[in-house]
Amino acid sequence: METNLISKKELLELTGISYGQLYRWKRKNIIPESWFIKKSSFTGQETFFPREKMLSRIDTIKEMKDDYSLDELSDFFSPNPTRMEVRADELPTYNILSEHTLSFCTALLPARKGFEFPDLLNMLIIEKAKRIQVPREELQTLFLFLHEKFTPLKDSSLELVGLRKKEEYVWILLPLHSELLVDHSAQTVLRFDLQQIMEELKITLTNTKGI
Repeated sequence: METNLISKKELLELTGISYGQLYRWKRKNIIPESWFIKKSSFTGQETFFPREKMLSRIDTIKEMKDDYSLDELSDFFSPNPTRMEVRADELPTYNILSEHTLSFCTALLPARKGFEFPDLLNMLIIEKAKRIQVPREELQTLFLFLHEKFTPLKDSSLELVGLRKKEEYVWILLPLHSELLVDHSAQTVLRFDLQQIMEELKITLTNTKGI
């Protein structure tokens, strides 16, 4: 865990942001309070952050802060997903999904002219699961499981876990950062931070269409 953290001092030096900016973004919930991790050290108590998430978030803020107000950024980084719809004929222009994933997922949904954010999010999860070679029939099970059980408009702070035991796959939704203890004969094939994937999708949709 320690190697995945970055100290506040190193963060400020590495990114070039100020102490004031950091805590202004915290007050606006642009950076989640849960990312500010207090740990004891020989100098007293220091603040650390999840390294990859924090560096990625600051890079994104820097790219967007000239075009958006702090309040707009706060809304953007809210854990609540965007209420929006993308027309089916527009979807290929976003370059979110491969043609194969799009046709695969749409065949599992009722015919419609547009897709809401939760549908797009589930499709993006399938796209990512395909990259680690989850079998087609298991992708179908996963998509239907997400469509039925995952409600990002209510709760986005979840992690998707995929377990494999021999030829059987099991899909689980857990609160983020939960400890996962499994039978030694089962293999963890994926662990997706759904909040992070949701943020990735928001950024793509925003940058593509200026939403």
